[in-house]
Amino acid sequence: MNVYKKTRASHLVVTCVLLTVLLAFSVTAAAVSLPPRFYHKTLIGTNFTPILGLSMDGNVNPLDPSYTINADANIDANIVFAGYARNFALFGRSAQFAYLQPMGDISIRSTYGSANPIDSSANGFGDPFFEFNINLIGPGPQRNLPDALRYNPGFSVDFLADLSVPLGEYNKGEAINMGMNRFWGRIGLPMIYQIGDVWGPGHRTSLEIIPAVILYGDNDDYGPTGNLTQSTDPGFSIAAHLTHDLSDNLWASLDYTYLQLGDSEVGPIETDGENFSSVGATIGTQLTRNLVLDLGYQTTINDSDPGDIRMSTFSFSLTFFWAPLLDGLHRIGSDME
Repeated sequence: MNVYKKTRASHLVVTCVLLTVLLAFSVTAAAVSLPPRFYHKTLIGTNFTPILGLSMDGNVNPLDPSYTINADANIDANIVFAGYARNFALFGRSAQFAYLQPMGDISIRSTYGSANPIDSSANGFGDPFFEFNINLIGPGPQRNLPDALRYNPGFSVDFLADLSVPLGEYNKGEAINMGMNRFWGRIGLPMIYQIGDVWGPGHRTSLEIIPAVILYGDNDDYGPTGNLTQSTDPGFSIAAHLTHDLSDNLWASLDYTYLQLGDSEVGPIETDGENFSSVGATIGTQLTRNLVLDLGYQTTINDSDPGDIRMSTFSFSLTFFWAPLLDGLHRIGSDME
């Protein structure tokens, strides 16, 4: 391979990795939406450190996976997530482990005419979140430069399992909390369908469908005095993303999410699970060789009734990533230019 081809190949594989990880850590509201291109694969051994931000207003706590509706109140949340993730090979397949720690503040206030006025806030750390994902059907792991250059998702299916651990700040009796005081998690099968035969920078289009079952533990310190137990039956979510490259280092996505919540029980009171849909869009771009930025917006639809779940969310993420192979490619490219 001559100097030009080596330099071009090194630039191509770095660009492929950048486009793959642009949305790898976009913020989602609890269990509702999974970010576009989250499960596109990249080089084995790649490490990620994301810093994520979320600004939300509505009538539910965005950190609460049961989405308890506060019909006569408005909730504002400003939350930052920080974490770490790593891609690795397991049983001959591409896998990833990720950790995210939420922190920030949430406030709740009654709207005009409330019979029981509320004016409360919470700040500090939320519950840490862990996710494991492994590919089941699709291309093998990208262990080297040729693997990365040949990567085409085709039709791919993954298995994911994630868990939120109740270590965040929780004060029983409070109207709003950063921590949920109970375990919850997801089991899902993310699927990617490649649209078109060409899969390279500037030519990527994909349809992604991510169905998942949401499982909940119990909160035994629920209610005004903390003497009630909150239980929630399993729920179901499905996210869909149509993504397309606008250029070599810029892409966009149209996003849709549907969530069916499980029936809940608080003490002797049983409540049927709500369901809702949300739509949005995401755009991502490259800032530097190892730093990517994405911006997103999502809002619920058909939410005009006071008893409907309502939320609008702006999000951003800055993700820094590195890998020995990527650093080596950069050095080779710099020496040859």
